[in-house]
Amino acid sequence: MRVFLYSLVLFFCCAASVEAASSQLISKEVKFKESAAEFYQDAIASLSFPIEFSSEVEFNHLADSQGFGGEELERQLQWLARVYLEPGIGVDNAMDKAQRLMTLLEIIADTPYDKAYLLMLAGRKVGREKQDYQQAITHYQQALAQLKSSEDLATQLLLHSIHYQLGDVYRITLQKNAALTHLNQYRELAYQLRDDYLIAKAEATLGRYYSGYEQFAKALQHYTEAIRLAEGLDKPFLNAILSLRLARVYRDLKSWDEALTYAHKAADGFTKVGKDNYLSSAMTVIAMVYGEQERWNQAIDYYLNAQQIDVRRGNLTAQALNLHNLGEAYFNNKEPKRALSNLIKANGLFLQKKSKHYLIYNDLLIAEVASQLEDWSMVNAYAAKAFVLAREKKLPEQMFEALQYKTRALKELGDIDKALVALDQLITLSQELEHESLKPSDYSPSVLAEQQLKLMLNQLQASYKELEKQAHQFRLAASIIFIICLLLGLVGLNQWRGKSKLKQKFARLKHKVNQEAITQLPGYHGFITRMNQSNAFNQLALLSLDEGHKLDLTLGTEVYLETTSQLMNSLSSTLKAETFIIRPGLILIGVREVAAHQALLDQIRILLDKQPQTQGLHFKLGCIKVPLLGNPEIKVTADTYFNVLQMLAAGAMSLGPQNDSYVSITPLNFAPAAILSNPLYLHLEKGISRGLVKVECNEHKSLIQWPKWQGTNDADPT
Repeated sequence: MRVFLYSLVLFFCCAASVEAASSQLISKEVKFKESAAEFYQDAIASLSFPIEFSSEVEFNHLADSQGFGGEELERQLQWLARVYLEPGIGVDNAMDKAQRLMTLLEIIADTPYDKAYLLMLAGRKVGREKQDYQQAITHYQQALAQLKSSEDLATQLLLHSIHYQLGDVYRITLQKNAALTHLNQYRELAYQLRDDYLIAKAEATLGRYYSGYEQFAKALQHYTEAIRLAEGLDKPFLNAILSLRLARVYRDLKSWDEALTYAHKAADGFTKVGKDNYLSSAMTVIAMVYGEQERWNQAIDYYLNAQQIDVRRGNLTAQALNLHNLGEAYFNNKEPKRALSNLIKANGLFLQKKSKHYLIYNDLLIAEVASQLEDWSMVNAYAAKAFVLAREKKLPEQMFEALQYKTRALKELGDIDKALVALDQLITLSQELEHESLKPSDYSPSVLAEQQLKLMLNQLQASYKELEKQAHQFRLAASIIFIICLLLGLVGLNQWRGKSKLKQKFARLKHKVNQEAITQLPGYHGFITRMNQSNAFNQLALLSLDEGHKLDLTLGTEVYLETTSQLMNSLSSTLKAETFIIRPGLILIGVREVAAHQALLDQIRILLDKQPQTQGLHFKLGCIKVPLLGNPEIKVTADTYFNVLQMLAAGAMSLGPQNDSYVSITPLNFAPAAILSNPLYLHLEKGISRGLVKVECNEHKSLIQWPKWQGTNDADPT
């Protein structure tokens, strides 16, 4: 029983290990297809360089030194060689480095899998480097011959890659049936591998194939499935590829707005992932859409943008295609000479790359442009070349077009016999094409409409899912925001209450600051605050009661407070003034309406006599008008006004205690402002003595004894 349990545990551990290895292998394939540049960085980071060996023994030593098993290191080198053959990885001399690794891998290639992998690499290299597609096909076919159908995951992935590359080369070389055969096998293997990314790529590849042959119903069917699978994947490159493919389908369906939308979306996606080769394709699609709308200037701009990208990448075939497209655009834009120049350049590059399939269309377009320029020798030469290549590739429609140009050119050149021969060929080929056109087509408007609706439905479902996701996130965010707002509201309410209390406390303290300490009535600071408000008073008076500084002592606090309060209220109401208690027996009066000084003195006398505690008590009064100086531009501070009133009250007190007296001053218009500068007692007394200030009083002015400035130095500062 124990042995059985151990065996069971061991079985599950092995199964889990195999599953993890399989998942890792598929993940590497997905990453390779999604971003070859990132895959390359990971590949070189896992190896130590240089990698050199000349025998299997040396290879095994190298594997041990790098911490790999022999088979594991071989797989790493195969991946690295494969990624060197991909465009856009940002490596100098990538082809040479790939060839160097392929040479090393030949030393240790001892299984059909290893040999098939090398043949696949050779096919990829000759196709990319030399555009020798026939040789590439040979290598791929030899690679397939090395492999047999196997459940082994690595073999399945290799077959998956070979069928894709072989199908793509057949597609490029316009071998329709062979391309479809291998692309279907590529799709079947993707489903066997059960990975949504690989399936979506395979469906998109078939969509592109059918789109190329204008079988839009089937194209949309495959794109619909690819989009459905891609919606659940976070793969920006795949989404950009699908956008590009859809843009092409919409372009062919003449849905211009949708085509431009998806093409620009694809261009943005390729820009973000750094895929310049695909960015060039997106630019080309945009240019073609503008061309289909006969907006040739915009088309030319985007073709030129694509050409700049391909020149930077050094892709001669792409440059040739762009030159061909530019030639067509210039031709349609009524610039045949510029068109012919671009087409001749394209022809040279196609010949250099042995791209016979592209040469057919380029030669035909040169013949058409030359016809407009009436260069019949050129028309005849290029039409003849196009006919030979089209016959070789078994393209009857292109053969027919070439014969049309050739017949016309021979007629214009006067070679009637050859023109008649070409015409006979043209008639025969026309009959064959007419017979072919009678065969049933798989095109069905209803099927196409159905697939378009399916595509729209999938897009709407994807949008709905995205909106659902956004709504869920919004609800979650709204809940969090509500809780945060509630907490912030509670904190804010608490802060507001605290602030309100502080504000009230501050107001009370501010009010207390303006009050005299004992009586709690407006005091000196209250006067200063009030004076700082504009147009507060028009006349000021400082009332000093003789022996008044003893009132709080002689009357007692309670009676003193009541007496002072009553006196200040009486003064305020009778004189229409505001009163401020400076200290016991000293009250400052701010009058709003100017009154004669003697009248003010008499009114105060009457008010004092009405109160028993102040009845018969003599007082002295210092009076001034506000503003004090004749020039209103000169600002006099509140404390300066107070100091002036103190000096005047002191002058009035010098007249003796036996009478009520007042003293007032009025600076003359020419009096400088300096008479009110510090030390004020010194400067104001000198201004009075020099006749700059007019003095008024109810006694003889000569009896006034002005207080002397008591400074630290007896010297006159002026």
